Amino acid sequence: MYHPWRHARDLGLTIEFVPGLRPRGTYAAGLVQIRAGLSQRERRVVLSHEIVHCEHGDDGIACSRWHLQKRERAVHLTAARRLLPIEEIIAAQHEPDPAIALWVDDYTLALRMRHLDLHERRQLDLATDEWRIA
Repeated sequence: MYHPWRHARDLGLTIEFVPGLRPRGTYAAGLVQIRAGLSQRERRVVLSHEIVHCEHGDDGIACSRWHLQKRERAVHLTAARRLLPIEEIIAAQHEPDPAIALWVDDYTLALRMRHLDLHERRQLDLATDEWRIA
């Protein structure tokens, strides 16, 4: 299981909770700000997302809104892949609420599921077939 809090510590990031922060989180120069009041699952997702921005050296500047949205989706997909390895998705697929079982929000799980590669999709299909047979 990916531990974004440990990863942030290893990167030397400072994490600050900010009441009323408009976005869910921001990153700049070693400081990750997360909106106060988010659930534990939401904080985990936001921190993972901001760590990817940190690793990419993002500065928050984009030449257009379209480019910014595209970059945000790509960053969030990288975070989703870290948070949701296929083995964990398979283990949680029969939970009443897989997102809760996997400690992520619904959007992150849906994004990850939409972007499974062929090998991951095959693993999921095989696991589902095995479950039906058993």
